Amino acid sequence: MTSLGAAARTGNLEEVQKLIASGCNPNSVDEDERTALHWAASSGHMDVVEFLTDMTQIDHKDDSGWTALMSAVSAGHVDVASYLLSKGANANLANENGQIALHYHKGRQEMTELLLDSTSDINKADRCGATPLTKALGGRPAPEIIVMLLDHGAKLNMKDINGNTPLHIALLEGHEGIAALLVEHGADPRAVNKDKQSCLDIAPRSFQQRVTAKPY
Repeated sequence: MTSLGAAARTGNLEEVQKLIASGCNPNSVDEDERTALHWAASSGHMDVVEFLTDMTQIDHKDDSGWTALMSAVSAGHVDVASYLLSKGANANLANENGQIALHYHKGRQEMTELLLDSTSDINKADRCGATPLTKALGGRPAPEIIVMLLDHGAKLNMKDINGNTPLHIALLEGHEGIAALLVEHGADPRAVNKDKQSCLDIAPRSFQQRVTAKPY
């Protein structure tokens, strides 16, 4: 890590300013190709981010393809992400895994709302075929986030590299209530993955009984 990066990570604005004044390049990178802006954004130091933004390449990618915006989003710093977007950060850039900033919303409503306004393709699939909607189904999925994504055009029956739809994934994760929500919004319970398993095949009996009475 560079001395500038270290100061940015710890939020030492005075040291950052001193290093820049002494001739340190604000776009200098460390062994991972991360700039001081990456470190300030991931650590949530708004004052350092504000100081650095206008003098750095805001969309510079590290060696994994991460931008400062992605770092802020993943760490949950809504204020930093909002500021970077206001300064022109591109929410549509993908990292080496094919993921854009919206993939890292992690079920945070305010962050999701912020990114939806700046994302051109909310159905962007990563290398594994996962979309932001798919990501919303992990851990403890929030129904309001899922509905928000659906209202903005998230595709319900889009398949990942294993042929699983969001409904498959919700059921595999054990989220029967979320699965029912997806069906209510038009998910196909008879969609089949590469193992020739339909959503109903992997669903618990209670869910099967819940949906088989409905025509599809």
